[in-house]
Amino acid sequence: MAKLGRYSADRKKVDALTAASSLEVADCGTLFTLGTAAGFATVLPAISAAGKGWWCKFIVIVSPTGGAGYTIDLSGSDAVTGVITTGADGAATDSAGAAQAVFVNDAAIIGDQLECVTDGVRWYFTGHCNAATGIDME
Repeated sequence: MAKLGRYSADRKKVDALTAASSLEVADCGTLFTLGTAAGFATVLPAISAAGKGWWCKFIVIVSPTGGAGYTIDLSGSDAVTGVITTGADGAATDSAGAAQAVFVNDAAIIGDQLECVTDGVRWYFTGHCNAATGIDME
């Protein structure tokens, strides 16, 4: 049996999103790139289906300049708590009870990112963006 070297120990699944979509339970562990200037919505799976430990990450590779930006929506009545840290001033904002996160038009830039994980009860979002208004929790 061949040994796996360190080079593959933390290799990520990467999927390019360019249009509205609904993520599936099988998408757990995927890094999604967001790559259409017009923006679009992506819906996370319901917590009841996803289960404990389901996670994904979104990274902007094309800055949104039209539409509603990149919206990460929850399914049904799922709840989220999140912390967004900005590079502009190092400030962090906490948003409990939000129903979505939005990479905002003309504010989010390439490299802004959001990680989503569930403990089986609620979603937890951790985001990093350059501008203080780059990611909005609503």
